[in-house]
Amino acid sequence: MRSLKFAVITAAIVSCGAAIAWAATPEETVAQREDAMKTYGASVKTLTGFVRDNQGSIDDVKAATAKMAGVSAELLSLFPEGTAVGVGKSAAKPEIWANWADFQTKVKANHDAIVALDAAAQSGDAAKVKAAFPAVGQSCGACHETYRVKKS
Repeated sequence: MRSLKFAVITAAIVSCGAAIAWAATPEETVAQREDAMKTYGASVKTLTGFVRDNQGSIDDVKAATAKMAGVSAELLSLFPEGTAVGVGKSAAKPEIWANWADFQTKVKANHDAIVALDAAAQSGDAAKVKAAFPAVGQSCGACHETYRVKKS
């Protein structure tokens, strides 16, 4: 019994050490964040084509919104302190961390809008998708307007 306890405790300690060893650097986190935003961008492009120009299928929309929902669920974890402008290709303003509660609120609003859009897409109802899509754009814009350096 003692050997089993020792083995479990040792495994836990080793696992914690491995997790610490695999922690991303600020530059790696910024790159992950950029990849997440590229996923958003590609999904929005698919959705815009569907909503505005009737391009693509509802299955394309379902795939796009599912990707966005997955990214939005983890978005806050991609904004640890120390990943502002000046780190890698970061466009994140330092105001994010100075106004963390507001940033969290905006990220949650974005996630909620995406979850609603995903539910509309998964229902297969194009009219529901078209009705839910503007809230996603508004929530993205609300965050970018305040917390992202404008592209030149």
